[in-house]
This record gives sequence, structure tokens and C-alpha cells, in this order.
Amino acid sequence: MGLVILSDTDQEFLERVEEVLQGVEDMEIVRLTNPSAAAAAALERDAHVVVYGPTSGREAAFAAAQKVAGAAGLRTANLLIANTVDAELLRAAMRSGFRDVVAVEGATYGDIAAAVQESVEAAVAARGGDEAADEAGTTSKVVTIFSTKGGVGKSVIASNLAAYIAAKLDKRVVLLDLDLEFGDDAVMLGLEPTRTIYDAVQAYDRLDAQLLEGFMHVHESGAKVLLAPTQPEQAEVITNARVSGIIDLSRELADVVIIDTPGRLDETVLTAIDRSDEVLAVATMDLPSIKNTKVSLQKLRQLGYRNDLVKLVLNRADSKVFLEPADVERAVGSSVLMRVPSDRLVPRSVNRGVPVALDQPKSPVAKSLAELAQHVVAE
Repeated sequence: MGLVILSDTDQEFLERVEEVLQGVEDMEIVRLTNPSAAAAAALERDAHVVVYGPTSGREAAFAAAQKVAGAAGLRTANLLIANTVDAELLRAAMRSGFRDVVAVEGATYGDIAAAVQESVEAAVAARGGDEAADEAGTTSKVVTIFSTKGGVGKSVIASNLAAYIAAKLDKRVVLLDLDLEFGDDAVMLGLEPTRTIYDAVQAYDRLDAQLLEGFMHVHESGAKVLLAPTQPEQAEVITNARVSGIIDLSRELADVVIIDTPGRLDETVLTAIDRSDEVLAVATMDLPSIKNTKVSLQKLRQLGYRNDLVKLVLNRADSKVFLEPADVERAVGSSVLMRVPSDRLVPRSVNRGVPVALDQPKSPVAKSLAELAQHVVAE
């Protein structure tokens, strides 16, 4: 049925859980005392479930779960067994990548075994979706639009790319708005956020590609859009593990997945970058943006991302600010892939909720966005 890794310092606890699970057909069980070792073993052996017992240590278990969730997504479920469970612990556990939390108090070893089996079944179902996509020959490209500074035009670029690729290049497109607190893609595309990623997360335990598609809006261009929550506090329940799973499911629905991100380098953004085939870093012709871009690209290199993953897009590249694009390239240490000019048509299109790439196709800004879209598809 699957591989389960049990981690706890209490050998009696491990033995009792293993004893109950031994009756489950085709279930392999590995016992380890260290959460970090359990995470490493889970990734090396592609485990279905990692169970962290009540004496694992909260910080160590949470760090291990984040590592597994970030690397394996839905393929491996993290399960936390705690002495007691309150709302704060549950919220923190969900944000760290745990699928479920079981309280020892009031529970039997049979209850714990049942939770393990449910987690195994969820992991098996997720793998089934991956295998079905592989058999169908489904391939897709994930592109993250990124900047550590707000106001540089990430959402304008992301929404225009999604709409243009869907309408003009005849590709299946999914746009994910991962600016979970203040996402603007609904405004950019004139969509009413009646369904958002928050609603999808509420159904996460039974979420598959078909169900996820039901939470998306279909823009008139044909692009499918999963909008950001309408309330900033709803972002708290959207964990990195669930973001990772949603990205993986989106690949089943599209030829190109475009990810819009917040103006910072946080765990959500890193999760998106981990799942991306290409990252478009957006900068503008001002010193704060150039400085932030330089620092963020250096940070990504330090984190081990390959040098060719990130491409630089210079927005409002014709701004008269005593700087030239060549100055930006020297300062950032990266060549500019695309220069998008300034145009008063852009704020007008944003206010109307109509992508400028489709509304004013002969304008210089629309032509540059169309060229960037061609690059995304060609790559």
C-alpha cells in the first residue's frame, strides 16, 4: 500500500504504532528517532507518509515537514501526533506542511493507524494523478513573475502574458495569483472573485485537477485564473505545501502556468520558484528597484538556483531618469531579456480590467508583451 516512516524518540510509541499497522497489506514501515533523518529518508525513498510522534520536538518536526512538503508536494504526506492540539498548533502545523494533526489525548493507537492509512491513501491518489498525466504525455511550463519590490508591474505583466498566450497563441493557460494578501489579478482581468485559492484550500484533502479547475475563473481570453483570497487573513491557512500541490495540479490543466507573486522573497515565492521552469524578474528604472533586484538575484544564487533560471525583464524601460538599460544590466549583473516601454495605455487598461496586449495590440507596450509571450511559449 505504501512506505510509512515513523519518527519519535519514544521507542514504545514507535513499536505500538508499527504493531497496529502491520496488519495493513503491502505497507512497509521504517522507524527512525530523528525528524531530520526521517525527512531525508522520505525524500530518498519516496515515502508515502512521514509520521512525527509526540516527543519528536516541535521545531525539528516542523522543519523536517517543511523540507518534505517543499520537495515532494502532495506525493508525501506529513502527519503530526501531538499530546494535545489547539487552534494555534493546528494553524502552525498546516502552514508547515502537515496534512493532519492527531491528538494523543483521547485517541487510541487504532485512531492513529487510521489517520496514517488516510494519509497514505491521499498520497497514493496524488501519485495516481501524476501517473495519469505522464501517460497522457502532458507537459507544461511553469513561469513565475517575481520582484522583491512592489509597484514594478508584476501583475500587469503576468495577467497580460496569460491572456495573450491563451487568446493569440492558442495555448491552455492557468494564471495563479499567489499574492495571497493583496493580489490584483482579479482587477487586472475584470473578474469578480466569487471563488479563490482560499476556497480550493478548504477542499484540499479531496482536491484533484478537475476539482481545482472548478475554483478557477475563465477569462474571455480563455485563460483559467485562480484568484487570490479576498481577505488578507485568509492567507494564513494557505500553506506552502498546499501551494506546491496546487501548482502541480495546475500543470495538468495547462500548457503554460503563469504565477504572479507578492513583492517580497518569502516561503510562498520560494515554493513557486522551486516549481518553476523559468523566473521572470521584473525591475524598473529606479535605484530602489535595481538594488532590490540585485540583492534578490544574489540570494537566489546563494540558495542554489541555477544561473539560467532567472531572466530579467525591464519594465518602463524608456523612462527618462538619467539611467540607461545598460546601467541596469551592469548593476544587477544580468542581461535584460525584454524591455517593456512606458505607456499611458497601461493604467487605462488596468482601470478598465482589459489586458492592454489584447485591447491595443499595435501599441509599443503591447508588442513588447507579445514578444515576451512568444519567448515563454518558445522556451
